[in-house]
Amino acid sequence: MDPKWRNVIAIAIVVVIVIAGAGLYLTRSTSSGGGGGGGAACTVPLQSKNPIQVDQAEIPGHLDPDTTFSTPGWAAVQQVYQGLVNYNGSSYTNFSGVLAKNWTTSTDHMHWNFTLRSGVTFSNGDPYNAYVQWFSFYRSLLMNQGPQFILSQNFWYPGLNYYSNATQVANEETNLSAFLNTTNFFAPTSAEIGVMEAANQSFQVINASTIELNLGFGYLGVVPYSYLLASISAPNSYAVDPALVQAKGGVVPGGQNNYLNANTLGTGPYLLTNWNPISGGGYTLAPSTTYWGTAAARAEPWNNNLQPANTTVDVVFQKTDPLTINDLKTGAAVSASFAYTGPSTISQLLGNPCINVRQMPTVYGATSGSWWVFMNQSVFPFNNLSVREAIVHAINYQSIIQNAFGGYGSQWVGPVPPSYPYYNPQNLPNYAYNLTLAQQEIQNSPCASNACVNDVINYEYQTPGTDWADATSILKANLAAIGITIKPVGIDVSTLLAEQLLSNGVCTSSTNVNGAGGPFYMGQEFYTSDYISPDDWTQNDAISYGSANMCMSGYANATMDQLVIEAAGTSNATLLNQYYSEMTSMMYYNYTDAWLVVPTAVAVSSVYLHGIIQNPMASAEPFAYFFNTQWAS
Repeated sequence: MDPKWRNVIAIAIVVVIVIAGAGLYLTRSTSSGGGGGGGAACTVPLQSKNPIQVDQAEIPGHLDPDTTFSTPGWAAVQQVYQGLVNYNGSSYTNFSGVLAKNWTTSTDHMHWNFTLRSGVTFSNGDPYNAYVQWFSFYRSLLMNQGPQFILSQNFWYPGLNYYSNATQVANEETNLSAFLNTTNFFAPTSAEIGVMEAANQSFQVINASTIELNLGFGYLGVVPYSYLLASISAPNSYAVDPALVQAKGGVVPGGQNNYLNANTLGTGPYLLTNWNPISGGGYTLAPSTTYWGTAAARAEPWNNNLQPANTTVDVVFQKTDPLTINDLKTGAAVSASFAYTGPSTISQLLGNPCINVRQMPTVYGATSGSWWVFMNQSVFPFNNLSVREAIVHAINYQSIIQNAFGGYGSQWVGPVPPSYPYYNPQNLPNYAYNLTLAQQEIQNSPCASNACVNDVINYEYQTPGTDWADATSILKANLAAIGITIKPVGIDVSTLLAEQLLSNGVCTSSTNVNGAGGPFYMGQEFYTSDYISPDDWTQNDAISYGSANMCMSGYANATMDQLVIEAAGTSNATLLNQYYSEMTSMMYYNYTDAWLVVPTAVAVSSVYLHGIIQNPMASAEPFAYFFNTQWAS
């Protein structure tokens, strides 16, 4: 079981439009509608103000918060379910309480004590308490679905740690699943309470309204993880009704729950109905009439996480971009999430007085997807340092950004993306296009004098829009200038994810098992954040068992592995600066990857849509954190 696999969050908001000044509208209107294009007033009214319609291209695979692991999936479940804490407004570094009223941490930051709010109920009236939260945490671990690693970084089964032997783990899975499936977590017996209050476990009930999270049991080891609050803001830490789970198939170790994959029941401000997961289908989010948080929201008006829902939302899985664009222009939709928002899409929206097209700060684009070219250094010719150095200097990065992205993107230096904490602390320069240096390095390698020109290398690139095909054409010509020949193979994101899997201990990318055109020892790679923290990236693209290394770059370095773990477990700024400086430098001078581009990101909405609270970790419409604060005029 590999702990850090890619978040399948789709590339829903990566685009290619930029102007000077972060957070400005690309075009402005002087109309009272505000924010639209061309200086003219919007004269096309919304077709409906309640419900409002939101178009999106992607369809959630599941609605179970412990299973779903995509942008559209997280978008749906976070409207219905709630966790202990969540991001505070537009901040991605500060947090406010949701089901937890407050919390404290020990001086060594290994123990976090959360006091829960009183009077919290699920929408069906079932009560929420510390026992229910205990159930929800352990259910998420036991199901072992895509997002499980977010918890298993720091937590594991009762009485065990992540590295306990297989027999112990198997026995505990049997015992724990039986306990989860038979206990009445609304009114447990004293013996059952004793199990949940036992020491030496990750999640320890203190009393019915208090739960303690004890770090040090997960695969990171005994470290005071610095980004705990961010990690438990993810949906797989949200509260699930144990009575519903028990009535609908129970908890199966390593298994999904088919009922919860298609039905929801949470503590949040919305009820999800009319679920129809096909193109042209969608779902409805109706304000919950039994929502517990109305009084709490009045006491904390600044806490957007608590606010009751204003408006019913109809989410439509629109089949094509032209249909979505038409919905925005005609007032059918108030906002939209595209599968890929490229220049041609944006050009159809700019200048329309009814539509806001808002450029976002760099952190939004970096979170949505930062991209690079991997070279698997465990195979020829990439096992030669001079070949890798030649390649990174043979790529005309600015030509790619200008010609494939219309000039709307920026270079970066990995492994941490720009605008994140501890990004490139030494300010190492971006890799520069230098054909003279590239040709010099290739002559110092086994590929000298065009020795490798006939060794055709399959190069995979992603196929949303035309930008990456254009970028790959430029790259192919660049590499031909140093005698490296690539064969571009376009694949979709789901195929890329399949390429990163192991089959009988062998990386799929090293085979052509799925007929994708592999093996791929070189190609285009990206990552989308699970939450904003530098270690979320380094555990993917720097550590040896991260999916971007094990089956892509083939980079494995014991010193790097240790640095990644140590950096994840310290809050000392001086040490963090040292650790991330060393990590960046190690990969930079190893030429592990050609760090390519961070496209600029935008959000698209009607001028009549209000109450948008933007956050780069948003999973609803582009950069709108929750729907509950939104309303249309």
